[in-house]
Formats: sequence, structure tokens, C-alpha cells
Amino acid sequence: MKTFFIALILGIFIGATITTFYNSPESADNLVSSISGNSSSSIQSRDEIVEKAKESAGKIAEKIKEGTQNLLENTKEERAELVETGREIVDSATDATIKAKIAAKLKEDSSVDAERIEILVENRSVILSGEVSSSEETKKARDIALDIQSVIDVRSNLKIAP
Repeated sequence: MKTFFIALILGIFIGATITTFYNSPESADNLVSSISGNSSSSIQSRDEIVEKAKESAGKIAEKIKEGTQNLLENTKEERAELVETGREIVDSATDATIKAKIAAKLKEDSSVDAERIEILVENRSVILSGEVSSSEETKKARDIALDIQSVIDVRSNLKIAP
């Protein structure tokens, strides 16, 4: 956006200079002499004016090129930050989805008391904790969690209640 405004201001300046030159060549000579530091009102040749205009245009083009390069570098950094933020959001949503699917499957299975099992999901790794009534229930809860798509691993901290 900075580059656009720099180019816009530059265009306005160049347009005003050209308009002044074509409306009154004497005014353009005075403008060029004031810019170049000549206090005399001697008329410079058109070739000198064109040469100075080319030099100025070259300097301006270089500044625009530098500004554009800086803008592109900033855009790449911002894009990388956005990608990372997007990944974090997707991972968070994936973890929440995994947790919901496991909870639903545990509630569907009558051999598991889902109310006593806590589910923690972080980076697609599942930790089951709480109390169950038997080792079969522990195995069943672990198997249900492993069957869910996108789950990387399951740690069972389930304790068998006496």
C-alpha cells in the first residue's frame, strides 16, 4: 500500500512538472534552475532538462523498486504468520473434533461407562483418565479412541475401581 501512495505522489509531481513545462517553458526553466541550485535565470537547453528528468526518474524508480521489495518481504513474513495461525486453528479444531467423536463412541458402547472417563486431546494425542470397573473396559475405551480417524496415539491413565 505504501508503494501505491509513493507512486501516486510521484505521478502527481511529474504530472505537475510536465504541465508547467508545456504551459510555460520559461516557468519550467525557472523550476529546473531552482532545483539545480542555479540562481541565474539563464535558459537551459532541452537536452539538459531531459537529462535531469531521466536522472530523477531513475532515482525515483529505484526508490519505488526498493519500496516494492520491502513490501514483498513484509508480505511473505505476514503470510507465514497467517499460515502458522491457520495451522494452530485447524489443529485446535481437529483436537476438539477428535474429543467429540471419542466421547460419542464411548457413550454408544454399553460396555463402557463414559461418564467416568475424562478425555484430553492435544496435537491429536489422546489421554484417557478416570475410573473404570475392569481391565476389559480399559481396553475397550482405548480401542475406541484408537479407532477414531486422525488419532496419533492413546495413553490410558484409567484406573480400575475396587
